Amino acid sequence: MNQAVRQENDVVKYTGNTDTSNVCIIGINRMGFYVFNNSVNYLRRHEKIIGFISESSSFETNHELGSTNVLGNVKDIKALGQQYNFKKVVIALDPGEASKIHEIIRACNSNGIDYELVSDFYDVVYGQAFQSIFKDIFRPTKITIRRIVDLFISVTLFIFLLPSWILIALGIKLDSAGAVLYSQERVGIEGRYFRIFKFRSMKIDAEKHSGPQLATQNDPRITRLGAFLRKTRLDELPQLINVINGDMSLIGPRPERPYFVEKYRKEIPFYMNRVKTKPGLTGLAQVEGGYDVTVEDVKNKIKHDLYYIDHAGSLLLNLKILFKTVWVVVRAKGV
Repeated sequence: MNQAVRQENDVVKYTGNTDTSNVCIIGINRMGFYVFNNSVNYLRRHEKIIGFISESSSFETNHELGSTNVLGNVKDIKALGQQYNFKKVVIALDPGEASKIHEIIRACNSNGIDYELVSDFYDVVYGQAFQSIFKDIFRPTKITIRRIVDLFISVTLFIFLLPSWILIALGIKLDSAGAVLYSQERVGIEGRYFRIFKFRSMKIDAEKHSGPQLATQNDPRITRLGAFLRKTRLDELPQLINVINGDMSLIGPRPERPYFVEKYRKEIPFYMNRVKTKPGLTGLAQVEGGYDVTVEDVKNKIKHDLYYIDHAGSLLLNLKILFKTVWVVVRAKGV
């Protein structure tokens, strides 16, 4: 059962039961205390900070920063989560402590604890300017407007491009055996599964013997017409249905298969921040690069996804992505 807290002179105290969610800060430092004192900017309405978790072996309070309630050490995060009933932490560590941050993220992932980063990917890996990646950029009003825009554009495109759907379907049937469309399970916002729709660009049962794998250059599984569809990204057109259904947005991180999500979340720091927002039909990572061929490609694309999440409210950025998407289709420069 969740417990409420109140803050008095920078001390967190328990006050009883409410419907709020408990949150802890990892980082007894100036950054952690900044988050604590400005929690309204970092937490959602139903969340409350109940204390700090020490990232070091010492539980002592840093008196220079003020007094606080230190619940324990990060190495005991699983037991602390059960004892104090929290499912989320805010990691507020200096960007120079990248290895420690990586360890904490792995501990959170393995124990089912959500996490937010005060410093984004650029701070931790590239040492660039401080900014919050997890701030609540999608206010209710913005979500509504975004959904209206998604519906208007996707329905318009669906109707306008319907003749091309018919031509593509005929081409697929003439080019190779198998269905015109195929659906595949993908991971959406907050880790929810949904089925994505695409025009078939590969031979039937392409992964029957190999299992899930990334596409490669001159991939023998891809059909002749499929190669063209992938270069022009026309194979993605049926995902307008996913946008209309509400599983996807027009712009956002590309949704990945559960197999690869589970694989990458263990190998790539901050990978799961991609599911903090709705996946997109196109995105910054797609227009700045191609299909993921290697794990290194995925790692390189993460910085684009995280940058977009932090700047998703920018009209200019969204217009730039849309125009670049059209340019990729026209020039057939996809992979």
